[in-house]
Amino acid sequence: MVSLSEELQARETAARRHVEELQSEAAELTLRLEAARKELSRLEITRETVAQVLAEL
Repeated sequence: MVSLSEELQARETAARRHVEELQSEAAELTLRLEAARKELSRLEITRETVAQVLAEL
């Protein structure tokens, strides 16, 4: 039979591992979000520039 202390330690280890996995996923999502924001910004600037050029024709 596993002692209470051992069970708590096992659960703590599992929870720590889960937190580390989620932190890793969050870091990856942060990078992807930043890339998507940059792409959106480029597209917005392009649209505004094209609209401005067309308006000047």
